[in-house]
This record gives sequence, C-alpha cells and structure tokens, in this order.
Amino acid sequence: MPPSRPGSRVQRRVARTKAAIEDAFVQLVLEHGYERVAVEDIADRADLARATFYAHYPNKEAVLFSVFNRLIGDLMQRIAYQSGPWNEVRRDAIQAAYKHAAEMPDLYRACLSDARTRQAYLSTLGRYAEQNFQDRLKALNKQPRVPVPVMARAFVGAHVAIMEAWLGGELTGDVEQLAGTTLDLLIAGSAWANGVRLDELGYSTETAAHARNRAPVTKARSRRAQPAGASAREDAADEAH
Repeated sequence: MPPSRPGSRVQRRVARTKAAIEDAFVQLVLEHGYERVAVEDIADRADLARATFYAHYPNKEAVLFSVFNRLIGDLMQRIAYQSGPWNEVRRDAIQAAYKHAAEMPDLYRACLSDARTRQAYLSTLGRYAEQNFQDRLKALNKQPRVPVPVMARAFVGAHVAIMEAWLGGELTGDVEQLAGTTLDLLIAGSAWANGVRLDELGYSTETAAHARNRAPVTKARSRRAQPAGASAREDAADEAH
C-alpha cells in the first residue's frame, strides 16, 4: 500500500484521535491530579479502546510531554525576538505570554501541575530570558551585578508565580494589566542586577501605569483566566450597582 498523502483521510483520523486523547488527559489531570490518572481513564474519557490509545502513545507520560511540547513550541514562536533595539523593554513579549495562557488555560494548568513538565517549562523560558539578558547587556556594554543565569531563573520563576496566581483566580485582570504588573514588579529588580538604570531602558513604572487603566486586583472572582477586557467590564457593572 502506498504511503498516505499529506492531509489524507488516515492522517486526519490519527490527528483527531490524538487530539481526543490529549483533551481527555488534560481534563482528567485537572480533575484528579496527574498521579491518579490511568491509561484506562484516558481511553474511557476519550471514548476509545485501550488498544487504540496504545496505537498512538506508549503510556500516559508520552501524552503529558506531547501536550507540553505543543504548548511550549507555540509559546516560543510567539515571544521570539523579531526586531527592535535591545535598549528597550519588550512589553509585547510578556503580553504574548499571558495571552497564550489565556487562550489555553487548561493546558497550562495541566502542564504546571506536574513537577517534570513544570521544570521543563521553567528551564525553557529560563534559557530564553538568559539569552535576552545577555544580548541586552552586550548592546548596552554593561557588566551585571548578579550572574545572568541566576537573574534569568529568578525572573522566570517570578513570572510563572504571577501567571499561576492569575490562572488560579488569585489575581484578575486582562492581558495588558497582567503584563504591566509583571513588568513593574520585575524590570526594576532585573535592571539593578544588570547594572542598568531604568531610564537607559526607556522604562518607568509611571509610564507603564499610564498605559493600563489599573493593576489586577487580588480578590478572586473566578477560577478561570479572564479574557481580555473581562475584568474592566465586571468593574463597570459593579460600579453601576
């Protein structure tokens, strides 16, 4: 039998089956935690035979990393450096990261709930941040006060903590508000560690605050990430009452 043509019926069926398995896996992890999810549970939720599951994945760990690789690959494409001077803070990159999480919160919750994919996520973003810091320092001809790998890990760790609080409902706000709060919180500290003044980056917390209406609030209104503009609409409704 000749190989299937790209986009053939067989390939589309395989893609649909894998998507059903991964969607079922994410739902179950969120409901019960990764350790309590078995292959049989995934197959049942996806309405598939166990043999069908094993025809596509050797075990549930393979599903986990397939989900994670899909998430991180898409994210890195969105935040990749395109152009612009290195002596300016890239607000669009951090906004893209929050927008990505807002579009697929279930995937983020599932991947961050497991220690292995969480560490892989931190490591991947850490390498990105480390290269970003190195390129900026080189462009500004600066020597850091704190080793660049340490700064990168601290920056990414703090970003992920804020994002998890948002996904968990501890913070509410739209993408722009979350990005502004994260930058205000992290840029000043990383600038000091880099030996860079904020004015050398063309950045000030006053300018950032003006760019957004207000910072996210800490009262949990929802267990889901809010879509852009949702928080502002809720506040307007609250004031009307």
